[in-house]
Amino acid sequence: MENSTNNTAQGQTGTNGFMGKATSWFENVDMNKVPDSLKQYGTTAADTVKSMSTTQKVLGGAIIAAGAWYLSSRSKNNFKMNAAHAARETE
Repeated sequence: MENSTNNTAQGQTGTNGFMGKATSWFENVDMNKVPDSLKQYGTTAADTVKSMSTTQKVLGGAIIAAGAWYLSSRSKNNFKMNAAHAARETE
């Protein structure tokens, strides 16, 4: 029988989880060097998302995920076609 504490610990984000990695990426960023226009854009974007309904947030996330999937699958296909084309050129 498995220990239930091991299962719950795996689901939490720690220093090895996604949030830990994201935090380490931005750890050395000097906010004084970030342009004011980018800071303002981030604040505006955050305020806009806060004002959206839950349905709008879910649909927006689904559309972004679908777009990312489409672009990644398209780039894989282009890579396969370009590799096949390059192989024919060298023969």
